[in-house]
Amino acid sequence: MSNFKIRELKKEDAGDVEKIYDLYWSGEFRKHLSERLKDFLNHSDDSIEQGFNYFIAEKDKEIVGIAAFRKLPERMKKYVKTDKPAEFYVLAVKYKNQGIGKALRAERIEKAKKLGFTEAIFFSGEKHKDAWISHDKSGFKRIGAEVAPDGEAGQIWQMIF
Repeated sequence: MSNFKIRELKKEDAGDVEKIYDLYWSGEFRKHLSERLKDFLNHSDDSIEQGFNYFIAEKDKEIVGIAAFRKLPERMKKYVKTDKPAEFYVLAVKYKNQGIGKALRAERIEKAKKLGFTEAIFFSGEKHKDAWISHDKSGFKRIGAEVAPDGEAGQIWQMIF
């Protein structure tokens, strides 16, 4: 499935993105993802202030992946080493082991650098522990344990650009 393209999110992608979210998340955080997506698509002041950027992977007009980043939230600043960090907010794919996540990650890094970000940090919870090995191999460094606002334990990864 290497025959896909990465592009910026459009309003008409929202329904397909929601279905991909459903594959990975539930409960309050899942609801939060929907709210953030709607805020971004409606250009809310909060979304603009946080500097959200969303990308999708598309193959044959099918949305097969979603990724986003934003300015790093205050609660994660204890991990930063540079003056302009980004949080890699979400990455989810419809089909695993097809290179979709890798391509979305590369697009986020490229775009974050272009926008002047100097490093990227992200959290991955224990519910997604199966992805930790790929995070470790992605060029990011695992730098510590963290508990998300919803109480889920996990790990933090960092890449300085």
